[in-house]
Amino acid sequence: MYSVAIEDYLKSIWKLGSKDVGTQELASHLNIKPASVTKMILRLTEMGLVDHTPYKGASLTRRGELEALSVVRRHRLLETFLSQTLGLARDELHVEAERLEHALSKELEAAIAEYLGNPTRDPHGHPIPGPNGELYEETDLPLSDSPINMTLTVMQVPDNDSNILSWLENNNIYPGTKLKIISRDDFDGGINVRIGLSKIRISSSIASLVKISFEE
Repeated sequence: MYSVAIEDYLKSIWKLGSKDVGTQELASHLNIKPASVTKMILRLTEMGLVDHTPYKGASLTRRGELEALSVVRRHRLLETFLSQTLGLARDELHVEAERLEHALSKELEAAIAEYLGNPTRDPHGHPIPGPNGELYEETDLPLSDSPINMTLTVMQVPDNDSNILSWLENNNIYPGTKLKIISRDDFDGGINVRIGLSKIRISSSIASLVKISFEE
């Protein structure tokens, strides 16, 4: 097992796209000074976890990607466990799972997965990688890019901003919610949706973070 810092870096690079992630982008994501990020990227490169190209960015090697997916799996399994067994709300799960993910052994990870019935998505709807880094092909689309006047099913909501999550929950927007986009605002890209009998306006920034599926 790697250190907490190394696991956080690998997970962050994976979340940011896993290829050609810039130093400044990574520093902003981790809230760390760019100079510290540069030093860690050099270390990860020496360890064979990252390939770094000057003026282009850092990319995970296959080994680095598998380590990142291992951390993501532990995090999302923990979120699911905390939700199903302790009843924690969706906006509480991310922070608690962040604290626990680095201490979870392979044995306990496997036991939790079996206890939960080997789930494929966490409470936010995010795919849970398999034990060997498997990820099923994702077809979910951003709500911001979705068609008008079609029944859409919310599949994923963001997990790392409790304020956004609380707003979504208060407006009954979470995995499984059915909604329709009834109009778009030409000026700022915001959308107006119908959920049951309610009409809600969603800003373009939030709509881009929510993912949906639909049947053609």
